[in-house]
Amino acid sequence: MNKDIILTVRKILIAMLIIWMVVVFLLSNQKGPDSSGLSRKVAMILCLGNEDAAANMEPVIRKVAHIVEYAIGAMIFYGILSTYQKFSLQVKIAITIAFIAAYAGTDELHQMFIDSRNGSWIDVGIDTAGGALGVAGCYFLERITNIIDSKVKEEVENQK
Repeated sequence: MNKDIILTVRKILIAMLIIWMVVVFLLSNQKGPDSSGLSRKVAMILCLGNEDAAANMEPVIRKVAHIVEYAIGAMIFYGILSTYQKFSLQVKIAITIAFIAAYAGTDELHQMFIDSRNGSWIDVGIDTAGGALGVAGCYFLERITNIIDSKVKEEVENQK
């Protein structure tokens, strides 16, 4: 791929990562009732306004939100590392998961200083697991792309 394209993609991904980090920070900066209120609104929509079902669904929604937001962050970070050819697959995976775990840890530490919030090592684990799912998604997408690419190249060679 063209070096200029790679640099442009890298810059876009870095901007996306910064935006992701700011969004996570802002969500963590919400006071407890505000954060719960957001989860409750989502639960009410998903449960079609059923209060009891929404109350039961809210904790699940909060944990799924952790998984999804950190999967997104991991995919962006993995994408940044993928713009550097010097990193092996194992190194990209290890660095991405380490970054996600570290950011999750600082996020939970930050929450300890917010009214009616607390930091949770369980959430760090959930966030890191979400990051691992994001990395797995990138890995499988990368593998599928490589297989398709090699099949196309093979087909082109066979037609010559």
